[in-house]
Formats: sequence, C-alpha cells, structure tokens
Amino acid sequence: MFYFLIRFKRPRESVLLIFLSVLSCGLSATLKKSGNHLFVLSGQSNMTGGLKAGFDKTVEDTFGKNKVVVVHHSKSGRGIRFWDKDYEFPENYRFPGKGVPSERTKLQHGQEYGPLIEKAREAYEGKPFDTVTFVWMQGESDGGRGLAPAYEKSFLRLLGRIKKDLGRKDVAFVIGRINDSHMSDPNWTAMRKVLVKLAEDAEHGEWIDTDDLSETEQGVHFPKESYPILGSRFAQKAITLIRKKSERK
Repeated sequence: MFYFLIRFKRPRESVLLIFLSVLSCGLSATLKKSGNHLFVLSGQSNMTGGLKAGFDKTVEDTFGKNKVVVVHHSKSGRGIRFWDKDYEFPENYRFPGKGVPSERTKLQHGQEYGPLIEKAREAYEGKPFDTVTFVWMQGESDGGRGLAPAYEKSFLRLLGRIKKDLGRKDVAFVIGRINDSHMSDPNWTAMRKVLVKLAEDAEHGEWIDTDDLSETEQGVHFPKESYPILGSRFAQKAITLIRKKSERK
C-alpha cells in the first residue's frame, strides 16, 4: 500500500515529494502463503490404505511432509448416495433383483459424509491451507446397479457441500475412472463416461485412468501392489491442479 504526499510552497521553491510505503502486519500475514495443502480422500473399497500410502509419499516428496495433511475415509460396497444426503434415485428406478428403493434405504443417504467431513474439519481448523483438493475413487456400486443417470448431480452436490462446510469455494478434485472389468455392461460404460465428464467439465477437476492397473481375476478391484501406484497417480494429478492454480495467480 503506497501513499504519496505532495506539498507546494512558494512558486520559486521546488515541490517536496514524500514517498511513504506502509504495509500493515495484518495485510502482510494475509498475503503471505502458508505453503500448506489439504487433501481429502474418500470412496469405497478401492480407496484403500495402500492407495493412501502411495498418495502420501508423492505429495510429501513434492511439498514436504510438514506441508501436507491427508484425510482419509472409505467404506466398502457403498454407492455415492451414502455420501449425498439429498440423493435422488432415477425416475422409476428398481434395484436389480430387489425392486424399488424402500424408505429404509433412503434413510441411509449421507451416512458416510458425517465421518468424512468431521475428519476434514478437524484437519482444516488446525492451520491455514493454500489449497484443498478432494480425491474420489468410487462408482463401482453405482455402475453395477445402473445408477449412472443420477451420478453427476449427486457428485456435484457432494462437492458443493464440502465447499460449503469448509468455507472454501476453490476446492479442486481428482476423480478415478472405474476400471474396465465389465465393459460388456452398458451401465458400467455409462458410469465410466460420467466420471470422465465430471472432470472434463470442471475448471478445477482432473481424472485418472485405472485400466492398466487392473487384472481380470481381480474384477472391480486391483492387485495389492497396484494400490500405491494408484495413489501416486491421484497425487500427481492433484499436484498438477495445484501448480495450475499457482500459475494463474
């Protein structure tokens, strides 16, 4: 913040220019970057501890161990509705072989969001963060049950709620495309397309390919040794987003 004071005296006297630069400590603290980055990892069974380990190593090697906080919450066999309390099934939807969703089923909506956001808030309130990135590996349950038509709106609601609850409009995300284990099922391929579309439609979104890490006998899951690689792949995309944000400023 700069102030200029110009004072004129008699005509024959020169103009006195006093240049003062005043920058308050409060403003300085606001403008100074912390260098800290928060990552919130969530999803179903493929969001394993092995994935987190690979993710941790990559972001720590890049930014420094004391500059990153990684929050992790996953639950096997859960559709996105378990994170989205306002989830809506597609019109006239019926679970394969089970019929229409019951009222009890609807009471399950959002059950996993509470534990996730509690961990995220606890980490977020501890220190200032330059960036917050949401990392999502989920969609197998929804793809297998023909729920791709409801997925896009549901994910965007989930992301919006995270932004609101953390008070950050600039939350970026990296989403994993489910593997190619059921390509003969049009519901599965539709789910894969939705996941890619979410990332490509977003200014602050990226997606990762997982097909080369899967094996036929593993089905929707991956060999144990692939999870750290998967985690590192997520981390590399997250780092790309962070660097893009830095370049824009």
